Amino acid sequence: MAASILRGAFDAYAACEWTRDVLHEVTAEVGLAHGRALGKAQAPIRVAVTGKRVGPPLFESLEVLGRDETRRRLAAALDRLTAET
Repeated sequence: MAASILRGAFDAYAACEWTRDVLHEVTAEVGLAHGRALGKAQAPIRVAVTGKRVGPPLFESLEVLGRDETRRRLAAALDRLTAET
């Protein structure tokens, strides 16, 4: 499930407006598309992007980190998950 959420976020983050409010909305939509509430959807994204289960607010962090670096980290996490299976 984590891989499908990360893949969904990777794709959804490609072209959305890069503000915390839009990132929040897009992530909620990714979660719903995978049958998960926002909290369950943002957990794998947080770990993939920050390396931690808890931390500063996710959407503000993504906004500051930027689209390219966020997507690079999501892709790296997907690569690691794929290598493990």
